[in-house]
Amino acid sequence: MSGFQGRELCSFISKNPSILTHSLKKTLVPSVEAIRKIVCDQKDFILVLHRCGWILPKYKRFMDNVFFLERCGILGTHFALLLKLHPRIFIAQQSTIENLVSRAVDLGFRENSRMLVHAIHTLSCLSNKTFERKLKLINSFGFSNDEGLQMFKRTPTLFRTSEMKLKVGMKFFLHTVVLPKSVLIHRPQILMYSMEDRVLPRYKVFQLLKSKNLCKKVPSYIHVLCLSEEMFLDKYISQFRENAEELLVAYKGHYREA
Repeated sequence: MSGFQGRELCSFISKNPSILTHSLKKTLVPSVEAIRKIVCDQKDFILVLHRCGWILPKYKRFMDNVFFLERCGILGTHFALLLKLHPRIFIAQQSTIENLVSRAVDLGFRENSRMLVHAIHTLSCLSNKTFERKLKLINSFGFSNDEGLQMFKRTPTLFRTSEMKLKVGMKFFLHTVVLPKSVLIHRPQILMYSMEDRVLPRYKVFQLLKSKNLCKKVPSYIHVLCLSEEMFLDKYISQFRENAEELLVAYKGHYREA
């Protein structure tokens, strides 16, 4: 039924002993089958069961919430994503979920939008007070309310970033790199990049590329920052063989300085 056997099954039951008090036919089997329909990948399915076996006895509420979210346009892989990210939403009071969807719509998300699931997840993790506090933090760097909400709509997970990380990122991009605000409005995800592992090391390489005139056409820092690690190393370190060691020291040397 669940894919658990032997020790795995014993471990699952020991973590969720209350399932033994519920009907196998009326509750547990239908719950497992409902989750399997949502999470098609077997590994993810087992992972979800391991993490949230407590959902199984709450079949009716689970299905009521599934049907409501389906009516809001959350389907397929987005359903599976929400179940993996925030399974407790599926056994919340329906009024709670309705309020989350209503808040998301009020903030500019459309039902049937692929971003709605990300908005619901973020809003479910934040109180209204915390959300407003983070919006005010963004405002303090010269962004209007509308611009802050545009950033939220493009990258809802931004508002789950710590206030300290947001503040450090804002200061660096706006005051050190001197990026136009429009760049952060359109690419707010860069505020979530690791300062230590990505933002600062690549900035050092970018400065070195400019100071040594290594590129015929100087790339933008944002271009350098947003490349995958493999592409960045290939395009801006390995390509310049005579300077590769110096560039690599600039890139990796940041860690020693830190």
